[in-house]
Amino acid sequence: MIVNWKHFRQLATGSAMVCLGSVALHGTTAYAADVLTYEPHKIIEDEKGKCEQCHENAVLAWEQSTHKKTFDELHLRDEAKAILERLGDSGSIRRNDECVQCHYTQTAKEAGGRPKTVMGVSCQRCHGGAVDWLDVHQDTEGMPDRAARLAKAESLGMRLTDDIYTLAMNCFQCHTVPKEDLVNKGQHPAGSDFELVAWSHGEVRHNFLNDDPKARAEQGTNNDSTAEEKQIFYVVGKTLDLEFALRGLASATTEGTYLTAMGERAQNAYDALKGLGGMDSVLSQVPLDGGKVKVATGNKAEYVGAADGIRKVAKTIESDKGKFGTALSAAASKVPTSYHGEVYE
Repeated sequence: MIVNWKHFRQLATGSAMVCLGSVALHGTTAYAADVLTYEPHKIIEDEKGKCEQCHENAVLAWEQSTHKKTFDELHLRDEAKAILERLGDSGSIRRNDECVQCHYTQTAKEAGGRPKTVMGVSCQRCHGGAVDWLDVHQDTEGMPDRAARLAKAESLGMRLTDDIYTLAMNCFQCHTVPKEDLVNKGQHPAGSDFELVAWSHGEVRHNFLNDDPKARAEQGTNNDSTAEEKQIFYVVGKTLDLEFALRGLASATTEGTYLTAMGERAQNAYDALKGLGGMDSVLSQVPLDGGKVKVATGNKAEYVGAADGIRKVAKTIESDKGKFGTALSAAASKVPTSYHGEVYE
């Protein structure tokens, strides 16, 4: 998948879980203003036709993935229907505001317009709704300078492949399932066993670009990341897991499965980072009780403050590898060697 982050084209959000992770209302999130989401009116419906003009192999890889197949299969599952019933909805998860935010991609004719579910978890769910930036991204003749072209596209909303943290936020906002009623009442799984290296380098990997920084073109090989790159994935992933577990705890209002699961997720991520060493700038942000991550209801301000502090530090891991050298070196023995799903070849 990217890195350099030259091998990380379309790290996908979302899930093999059954309903969503953040509250949605016509495609926009009510969970937290700074959590990544998308705006349906900025989604290009003919995504496949546009993307495969330059990324044919990447699109073929996506077509074999769970993310794509979700659109055709997930709403038919008995488990999905049972979760809806427990939430008081007898319709389809394709139209349920709780479910569409993580399992599907919607489009709309205008801002605030009625959304239509058109795909599973798609390219634009990771790289941003492309209405504003696609033409710039594809204008190789008018803007032959690739770096300038990408910078312009980024300013218009494209999430670039050299920013692993921003891309991976999409994954964790869904895979942690930060929605209390969905878990406690709907009995939706309280998060998946998502680990960034394993899940981003398996079936969703579609790193077909060559290594020429001036003329990146698609080739036939689905490249793996280097060992060093995977170490960065691992440390960034554990930091994101901790951040989003704390954001999940921030929304907990009652004892139950959700609170327990978020607490365990936060503790596991905390322990993993502590075991690496050199992560005090992250760990010092975490609220503790008796040496363990504090688990309490009605504690939104403290948890959000901690998560925001972690985010500021986490965003620098890629750019300041020297500062996190101890953790990155220790990660070498922790990086998974087996991946989630079959890599497309």
